Amino acid sequence: MSRDKQRSKLARRRKKFSHQCSALTHSYDACKNRAAISRTLGGLPVCWLHRKLRLTVTSCQAVLGNNRKCLKKIPWSEKQLCIQHKDFVLPCYILRLPTELRQHIFLYILDEYQSQYVPYYTYCSFINMMCLSHQIFEEATDTLYRNLVCNIALSERRVYILGRRCLSVQPGSWQKFKQFCFQFEVCQDSTAVLENIKIVATQLRDSSIIKLDIRVTSWYTWWRHLHTAQQMYKNLPFYLDAIRQIGRVGEASVTIAHDPSPELKRTGYAANPESERTKLIAMELEWRRYYEQWVKDMECGRLEEKE
Repeated sequence: MSRDKQRSKLARRRKKFSHQCSALTHSYDACKNRAAISRTLGGLPVCWLHRKLRLTVTSCQAVLGNNRKCLKKIPWSEKQLCIQHKDFVLPCYILRLPTELRQHIFLYILDEYQSQYVPYYTYCSFINMMCLSHQIFEEATDTLYRNLVCNIALSERRVYILGRRCLSVQPGSWQKFKQFCFQFEVCQDSTAVLENIKIVATQLRDSSIIKLDIRVTSWYTWWRHLHTAQQMYKNLPFYLDAIRQIGRVGEASVTIAHDPSPELKRTGYAANPESERTKLIAMELEWRRYYEQWVKDMECGRLEEKE
């Protein structure tokens, strides 16, 4: 065989091997390193930094003319596009699925955000994915707001929304939540707390809230006396009446921390079974009657107290 034919064969063999790494960087640019690992069976030539991608091969999904795909073998990436088609826009097949199925998919993806509210920076990957389509963004954020609980803590001097101290209650994204948990303390001077409750309730008016959980604490509950319990149950309706401005709520409930009624029943009945028993029963029945009517009014959307 002549030397010219041998040189031509060597040249063809060298052309088959690409000296540039076939992988993409984190910014989806072509890697400029030289390929240190040659092509193997089912693999691609990559540099030493991308050696783990040598056998993880996928195909470019860029749609060319006549609905034909590129299908060039490339290392796996989230976009699944080769270097030549890295700026192409891939079709979103998820929109072809029924709405109910898409909601289940979003619930699965957003499962880590359902237990509690997390700082904004942890949503970066979620936001980058949702920005691919306005429709997907609206559906996913709606799912997120429906499953997260917005915690609002109200006191005389401070208001905390989602764990952040607010100098004043201003409109914001917190109004988009569909589940709320109010926490406040029942005290003698209730003017400041009532004003904060009225401001929050006014901004949440007609928000189609699914669930409203109210958790009440009071220094009255630490004193196991009939007078202190009566004082708490007497002041609590003023707070709950202010929350009526929210309007219709799918499910409403009130939880009293350290409810004194069970303890008072045991101590009161044993000490003065005749005198204390009537007062305790009357107090409990009056509160139970008001609470049931308040829950019914909230679920029906009655803004004013029923006479």
